[in-house]
Amino acid sequence: MIQLTFKKDRKGQFLCCEEENGIHFLLNDGRKYENRACILQEDGFVFDGYSTWFEGTQEKGDFTGDFTISFFFAPQEYSDEGDGIYSHFNATGKKGFYIRLLKHGKIEVGFGDGRSLYSFTSLGERAQKNRWSMLTVVFRQEAGWCDLYLNGRLSNRKQFRRHTPLDWPEAPAFLGRYEDGAGNPETVRTGIFCGLMKGVLLQEGCLSDTQVKALHAQYPCGEELAPLIPDRSRYLSDRQRPQYHLIAPGKWMNEPHAPFWFQGNYHIFYQANPHAPLWNHLQWGHLISDDMVHWKDLPLALETEENAPDPDGCWSGSALTDKNGQPRIYYTAGNNEKFPNQSVAMAMAAAGDGQLKKWNKYGVVREQTEGWRGEFRDPFVWLEKDTYFMLVGTGDENNGGGNAVLYSSPDGLEWESLGFLLDYEYEKNRETGHVWELPVLLPLRDETGEISCHILLLCACQIENEVVETYYFLGHWDCEGKTFRKFHDRAMLLDLGNGTFTGPSGFVTPDQRSVVFTIAQGKRGPEEEFNSGWAHNGGLPVELSLAEGELRLQPVREIYGLKKKRLLRLEAVSAREANRQLEKITGNRLWLRLCVEGDYAAAEICGITERCEEEESSSLTENCTAAASCRKYEVEKKGKIFYNRDTGLFAAQEENGRPLGKCRGREDLVDIKGESICMEIFLDHSMLEVYLNQRKSMTLRNYIQGNTRAFRIDENMGRIAEFELWEMDAVYEG
Repeated sequence: MIQLTFKKDRKGQFLCCEEENGIHFLLNDGRKYENRACILQEDGFVFDGYSTWFEGTQEKGDFTGDFTISFFFAPQEYSDEGDGIYSHFNATGKKGFYIRLLKHGKIEVGFGDGRSLYSFTSLGERAQKNRWSMLTVVFRQEAGWCDLYLNGRLSNRKQFRRHTPLDWPEAPAFLGRYEDGAGNPETVRTGIFCGLMKGVLLQEGCLSDTQVKALHAQYPCGEELAPLIPDRSRYLSDRQRPQYHLIAPGKWMNEPHAPFWFQGNYHIFYQANPHAPLWNHLQWGHLISDDMVHWKDLPLALETEENAPDPDGCWSGSALTDKNGQPRIYYTAGNNEKFPNQSVAMAMAAAGDGQLKKWNKYGVVREQTEGWRGEFRDPFVWLEKDTYFMLVGTGDENNGGGNAVLYSSPDGLEWESLGFLLDYEYEKNRETGHVWELPVLLPLRDETGEISCHILLLCACQIENEVVETYYFLGHWDCEGKTFRKFHDRAMLLDLGNGTFTGPSGFVTPDQRSVVFTIAQGKRGPEEEFNSGWAHNGGLPVELSLAEGELRLQPVREIYGLKKKRLLRLEAVSAREANRQLEKITGNRLWLRLCVEGDYAAAEICGITERCEEEESSSLTENCTAAASCRKYEVEKKGKIFYNRDTGLFAAQEENGRPLGKCRGREDLVDIKGESICMEIFLDHSMLEVYLNQRKSMTLRNYIQGNTRAFRIDENMGRIAEFELWEMDAVYEG
């Protein structure tokens, strides 16, 4: 018999202990965790779903006859691919044995005798998320059947040829990972268990029904656990991961959506894959804040369910408080058993839950009847003059371009279609794509505080030879007539960062500001994201308004409360003098404001590696002493952000001249008229956001190999009127 349990050693590290010699398991990628305490929770070992498993060898002579194997486990998440609980298997050779957890909590058992493969799944009861379950498999070689028990009850049985022993492969045995012998690519591993496991029992011989029930009685199955939230401390040394931007606690994040305010708190949701840092099996992550800056993690708000409208995905949507002051969520429900596979569903907050941790699903409120079939998602809902309105992104088969269908409702449950929102020429707007995602309609207030017009935001999808961007139309929204009349023929870019600023979602704050959240796309490959353990983050929340008849955008004022320490302030100096004082100032969380008198302004950002070398080194600085170590700075690479008043070009480029920003033509040039050139730059590790006179933003990624970053000023420009540099505070604990 082999019994495995998980314990801490005296140093707080984790071990896999075995009572008798047999399978020897070693911890693999889980060693990457800096805070190893987060591996053991609720008296169980945490398998993170992508990087943690046990791997070892099993002798071919072990378990040549009847055997029983049991697991005490609590899944945190399922995956579409199936996650390994135990695997010592080779599908091509038809050898070995495996157990894996399937979508929605089914269990699959498979085995091979060298000639044939057999597999079967559990019936009825499921292994539920965040609840302890006892799984027992009894392999009866002599009798010719294999029994699967879940929580002490026989769930299913598979017959095979009697007296036929398993043929074990010459391959590793895995606990918490499924392998079929073909090998998984190291860039994106799948089949890894996500959840807790307390122990494994593997023994020769067959347990009877009575013995299985007695074994189950020893374990508190069905006990509900608090959902596991990834420990942010894992990423403390990650020089690419932002620390004052909106970001998930780990793994996958895209499309922050459904921002709204309720009882003194802001809520934001996001597309989360709690299983791994890759796009799949999306749920609604949830963050809460009292200032739109300091966010706290809450459990998942919406999860896919087997017998619900959303078995294949809870995709983006919006949130609001209804006529009765109760929070509602409208979201895209994915069901691949239907076509179209997307519909609009609704959920309502549980009564008495001030933090909105619990949502009760109402069901589908609108099926697709218009637009590009199978492209129907991201409902944006608002309440205006006692009427609910909704936009849903889709495409128009008649003109070939994307659009949003407009709906109205007296109660938010029964929706009347009003047709496409926008009448426009697709040939003039081909960059907006054949399908629109995440349509948002917000009011814009002018200098007097009055609503002057509205902005329609959209995210391009299914585009030809273009990256995904956020575009907008300004226009007049007529609530009574239920129409939107655009002011200009061509969609405008909201951000010039060439595909980093995408996925808009917005709302109106209690103090009547129109605020937009976005996803800041990562610019690394799948392998780098997978190895880092996280992908993507949100951009800074941006306030939109109107001034002099033109759009204005700037980060919400609450962001400036993060200014922690002023590093430098200069007035009326040359760029050369500014650089002299900037020479030794580095950091990864910085805010910079540069105001220049003249027609050209530019700032450079570079990666800095700080090294310490002994006296005998030839590269020592002149101030080193015999016993001292010295600082040596090495510049890794540079990027330049610049604006030219004469041309109107606001852009960025690498040191070799390769453009980083985007400019389609005249419509993307920026005219700041006779104002001084003022750039605001927010640096947060790999995030770089630049705002030019509140006219335009540019969101970029800045990945480096060095320790920190530094700014330098282009010395070919005019005199600096004002320069200010601050260190910014981090907003997350751990």
